[in-house]
Amino acid sequence: MPDDQETVPSSPELLALRSGRRLEIREYGDPSGHPTFFFHGMIGSHHQASFIADEAERRGLRLIAPNRPGVGRSEFVSRKTTLEAVDDVEDITLALGIDRFSLIGISGGTPYVLATLFKLGRQVRTVTILSGMGPIGLPGALQGMRGSHRAGLKVGSRFSRLALLNFREWAARFRANPTRFLDGFVAGSCKPDRVLFRGRALYETFLQDMHQVFEAAQGPESLAQELSLYRNYTFTLADLPEDRRVTLWQGLDDDIVPPAMAWALLKRLSNREAHFVPGGHFVAASIADRVIARLVEQLEETGSSS
Repeated sequence: MPDDQETVPSSPELLALRSGRRLEIREYGDPSGHPTFFFHGMIGSHHQASFIADEAERRGLRLIAPNRPGVGRSEFVSRKTTLEAVDDVEDITLALGIDRFSLIGISGGTPYVLATLFKLGRQVRTVTILSGMGPIGLPGALQGMRGSHRAGLKVGSRFSRLALLNFREWAARFRANPTRFLDGFVAGSCKPDRVLFRGRALYETFLQDMHQVFEAAQGPESLAQELSLYRNYTFTLADLPEDRRVTLWQGLDDDIVPPAMAWALLKRLSNREAHFVPGGHFVAASIADRVIARLVEQLEETGSSS
């Protein structure tokens, strides 16, 4: 997203689900375009869809970006697996009158993409994963991950109470001084990400993400739960439909979700395509044109009958 442009999402919608819970949804891109679910990362919110929103609008994609439970105005719910989250996707399709759709997930949104593909594969036309966090138990997948992140991931995914206490402390620090908290995060990022954060667009978007997470009543609970879900897949990658291609985009300098994770995913996906590109964890903000162009090509390749 260029620094001199600001993508404005549609008005917020608070969808009442079949369970009675409320889910916040924002839409970006072309309102009349091909429906494409966007699953944000951890720490993240619907604002991350703005990374690719301008290109999506230009190429005729309607981005549907729900905030996960505990983020923003989405009500928190306890879950044991990402498969339980697919009910939310079904509710959204029913509410919006959607049949066929594409999936995009960034970073921690990856498990939700894969769960949706597993359960609703016949409705899915294309699958795109950006800097994707796959199952953390895959051999060698965490090689090259920043040490503090690797330790936090391994401990937090096993001990949810410790993770919750840690995220509550993060929330307190953020509320005390939001820009200082974000500046500390940026300072510890890899060089390509630090360069991207110099542009105000990415900086302000991620600051909005943090407000959505750390100012929500149960944001820390949401984050702690996310860590446990990275470990507790109840399906394998081999169980995914073989007739649906999973396309990966991975920054070569990413030390939050390292290239080793993408390689681990590639070894186990039966139908896959990979693009390893220069850049860090937030590389999607600089290659949106390529990501969206490839997605549109895949839609054209598969046709309406796929």
